[in-house]
Amino acid sequence: MKKYRIYVSDGFNLDGTRRRFSKTIETDLKGRDLEKFLTIKKWEFEDEIKKKDPRFHKLAKGTFEAYSKYWLEYKVEHEGIVPKTKQEYEKLLETRILKYIGNKVLEKLTNGDMLELMEEIKNSPAKTKSGKLSDKSVKHYHTLLKTMFNDAVKLKILEESPMENVPVKTPKNKLKDNYYDIDDVNRLLKVLPQAPIRYQLAVLLTISTGLRIGELTALKWKHIDLDNTKITIEQSNSYTTEKGSFVKDTKNTYSERTVAFPRSLVQLFLQHKEDEKIKKELADSKSFFTGTDDDFVFTQKNGKMIFIGTIPKWFRKFIKKHNLKHITFHGLRHTHTTISIYSGINIVNISKSLGHGKTSTTTDFYAHHIESVEREMANKFDEIFISGTQGGTSEPKLRIIK
Repeated sequence: MKKYRIYVSDGFNLDGTRRRFSKTIETDLKGRDLEKFLTIKKWEFEDEIKKKDPRFHKLAKGTFEAYSKYWLEYKVEHEGIVPKTKQEYEKLLETRILKYIGNKVLEKLTNGDMLELMEEIKNSPAKTKSGKLSDKSVKHYHTLLKTMFNDAVKLKILEESPMENVPVKTPKNKLKDNYYDIDDVNRLLKVLPQAPIRYQLAVLLTISTGLRIGELTALKWKHIDLDNTKITIEQSNSYTTEKGSFVKDTKNTYSERTVAFPRSLVQLFLQHKEDEKIKKELADSKSFFTGTDDDFVFTQKNGKMIFIGTIPKWFRKFIKKHNLKHITFHGLRHTHTTISIYSGINIVNISKSLGHGKTSTTTDFYAHHIESVEREMANKFDEIFISGTQGGTSEPKLRIIK
């Protein structure tokens, strides 16, 4: 078996030098068969080069780890991913992905490699009851890899993605029991007046509007319309270990919205605003954050935006102290949605209020509750259809016409 090196030129670099690529071919052919074989291989190599962007030749020839570093910076610079998202991507890469394919040459990764990798990830040990990753966690790895390789194809670094046709089990979104029913809400309302005003407001606002904790804690007074009892949501509170607390855009464009809140909360808003004013007057003016409409609704002692974990932490302690059903603070958003569904509010309106991009996001997650309401509706019609027929005392109200 002899080795032959074929060369292909494709344009020029910015410094004027010609771009030249090479590839090694092995064959036992001789004579005219060899010439024909090498000619075909050269055509194929030329076609391969044309399908790739020569500027990324080194990336394609380099390791997957090198590409991952480039890709993360690319996502930050060109797609504006926030530090928290970048941090999550880095964690997924470092914990399991780079361990298996970090040193592999990017363009040599195959569909088989990806199938093996997903199997390794699926069966890798994890700090869970089962000792393995959940289907949801495995899906996160799959989604990241698919996105990375799709971007490589889009940028013409690779001809095709090795993640094509790599299956993954799609976990079903389950609400579980992380919400309050009406009785639970009534129990909460009985003890809630014992809480500081700002926590009362945070809880009631979340139950009545379904705000995410990041949206709630990023609210400024300019976003609150007390006359028309409406809130404008246009930003979110976030946190990373590198950057600390910071304000970012909402989760998606659909999350930018205006929602109404109950008029009964106006007085609570006014009381809380007065408390904030007093806090500012008592604080050291040099260290206190100053502003007017730019003031945050929920603040730290220095007047700056409250840490995203402060309210949920308080909520955990509060419900434990009063022996209330254990749910997370985010469970109050689920509480808002389930009460809305059982109240007969249109699912399209509920979805818009929650800031979901698709109605299917809402229907999939709250499927059980929607089905329960539909069953209740069906039962109501059962009552209508059979009422008056019991005991044969009267004629049925509906008749089937043949």
